[in-house]
Amino acid sequence: MSHIAEEPGFAGKSDTVKQMQVQELMGDDREVIIIHQGEEYRLRLTSNNKLILTK
Repeated sequence: MSHIAEEPGFAGKSDTVKQMQVQELMGDDREVIIIHQGEEYRLRLTSNNKLILTK
C-alpha cells in the first residue's frame, strides 16, 4: 500500500515523499526495468533480499 510520508528538510518543492512497498513495484518478479528520461534502469532483488539499481 502506497502512502505519503513527511520528509523534513527535503530540498524539493513538497514536504512529502511517496512511499511504496517493493512488492507493489515488483510483484512476484525479482527484477523490473524503470524508465527515467528515456534511459532504462534495472532494479533487482538479490538472493540476500538486497536491492540493486543499475543503469
